[in-house]
Amino acid sequence: MSKGRLTRQELGWLLTQEAAGAAERLRVGVQVLKTNPPLATGSNPEHLDATLDALDDAMKMLSGLHHKPSKFGQRRGRIDLAALLWEVAPDARVSIEPGSGTEVFGDEAELRRMLQLLVMHGQGTEGAISVKREGDDVKVGVVLGPDSSSSAETERAWLSRMATRYGGKLELEGGMEIVSLPADGVSEKKEREALQKELEEARKQGEAYARELAEAFSPHEEAVSPSTFPPPLGGSDAHERFAMLTRLASGVAGELRAALAPAVRELSAVSQDPQDERSQAIRRAVTQAQDLSVTLAHVGALDASEIPGPVDIAELATAHVKTHHNRAERFGVILKCSAPTPAIGRVAPRAAGLLLDQLLGQAIASSPRGSEIHVGVTDEEAGPRITVDDAGPPLPLAARRAFAALEIEPGTYGRPTNLPTYFASEISAWQGATFELSDSPRGGLRVAVAFRR
Repeated sequence: MSKGRLTRQELGWLLTQEAAGAAERLRVGVQVLKTNPPLATGSNPEHLDATLDALDDAMKMLSGLHHKPSKFGQRRGRIDLAALLWEVAPDARVSIEPGSGTEVFGDEAELRRMLQLLVMHGQGTEGAISVKREGDDVKVGVVLGPDSSSSAETERAWLSRMATRYGGKLELEGGMEIVSLPADGVSEKKEREALQKELEEARKQGEAYARELAEAFSPHEEAVSPSTFPPPLGGSDAHERFAMLTRLASGVAGELRAALAPAVRELSAVSQDPQDERSQAIRRAVTQAQDLSVTLAHVGALDASEIPGPVDIAELATAHVKTHHNRAERFGVILKCSAPTPAIGRVAPRAAGLLLDQLLGQAIASSPRGSEIHVGVTDEEAGPRITVDDAGPPLPLAARRAFAALEIEPGTYGRPTNLPTYFASEISAWQGATFELSDSPRGGLRVAVAFRR
């Protein structure tokens, strides 16, 4: 490869590109003439079509002649411009700014040739050169030296054409000449982000259609009424049912912990770089599975024969809201609590605590970032009543009972999970409390539990 000025082949390629651009502009002009012919003309634009087609064929033939075939062993792929620059100008004063990387995707021979011409436009192989990453571009700049060649402008035209071919550009800023090329992986990242955005929009649209259909098939006059799940009449049956649930939850929690143990150990070897989307996705999936095993273990640890006693529901709600404050901050939501004490109800203390944990966890997971969750406790004549209003998607009346019984997919209504709602309803039934689902006055879902006095 020549290290000097443009070769005959490179000059031929540049002229071919310029001629192709001129031919394209000429064809556009002819189309304008055919659409809006002048009042008086000496030639018919229709007769130029054959000439333009012949010109296009000639441009294609020239492009084929000046296309340099790839040599055996020539590298094409991810190229580090900083490392390549050290090879082109080993004696130059290279300034490299730390960043996300200086790799681009392309042909090593072409990139090497571009760097050689760029260095020649500066102060030679011993001049000052800068390489840095700015956003999605890798920029290589040189301080311009004296023009010692009459072909400098032609060389800049070739550099500009080559940079455009790679999706970049050639810039002249003050006394510097800069070649900007897109960094490696930028196009794939943009395509992936666009696809994720399209999928998210499609998911939201599907959820909206599902809610509209559910509301259309629900009686309009019942839409404002809550769905109430009263406690079963038979106390022994409720205790036996819940005892069976605790045994199942304890067994599944043990199996899940054993299955997750190898994955948790392997996480220490996985990259913790926030930019590594794959490792972060694996870490999130394992964390969610661990949270599920902890929840199951807490349910399995409850004693179905625990004797209910007097509990201040307002004080308990205030304490649990403070406990979940850090988790709410991680999810970007705000917890607000209104619980005037005292509000004494008859309930097993451990059962009431886990019930509140499930209600708050469901509300935090279902509410979008920047929204508010309102927890309220009122002391009514029959007993204290706690309400949790989230900012997530509402549930139509026809789907509420099935949602609480794990009979439908929660994603159908834009909800991440319905397992906490199921556990809360089962704990309420075990303790003889009334469980209720309704629309929140703030637009989300309201979950209420009325305890006995």
